[in-house]
Amino acid sequence: QVVPQVSSAEASPKGFTYDWMRTGRAVTFGGIIHAPTSHVHFNFLEWMTVRSGLQGLQIPVFKTIMEQFVYWSWISNSMYHAAMGFMQGMGPSQIYDRIADVLMDTQKAQWAFWIPVQLLNFNFVPVRHQLNVVLVTSIVWTALLSMWYPPIVEEHPEDVKPE
Repeated sequence: QVVPQVSSAEASPKGFTYDWMRTGRAVTFGGIIHAPTSHVHFNFLEWMTVRSGLQGLQIPVFKTIMEQFVYWSWISNSMYHAAMGFMQGMGPSQIYDRIADVLMDTQKAQWAFWIPVQLLNFNFVPVRHQLNVVLVTSIVWTALLSMWYPPIVEEHPEDVKPE
């Protein structure tokens, strides 16, 4: 979480101040929301793969397509933006607007980042360790999301200088 905060600080006239709340939101999302739901997702994905009877290179391709295009990436990215919005004090309509505004751009970035990672993960990593690869890699992904979509800072009247 330091990299996104340093990047955001460069654009700020106030300089760098570590944002512990931002880090707390990221840790809360990763530990309480993303990790458990990813566990459910990986169990479901493995169940679908075994049930389909796929073998060899069909497995990583099937898993990647299901995860990235059919359901999981849409759910996990929506959860990220909803959770961040909620933890920043947004109401339901603001959260909906946030997701509607940024989801497709997030998806495009997700596909560029995660498709190569998952093709390698699903092809070379034993099933029992695939979620661990994702959870560790998600630290980088969440830092990128935090950098691309920093917290909304509201201006307070006392902070606004007359022109």
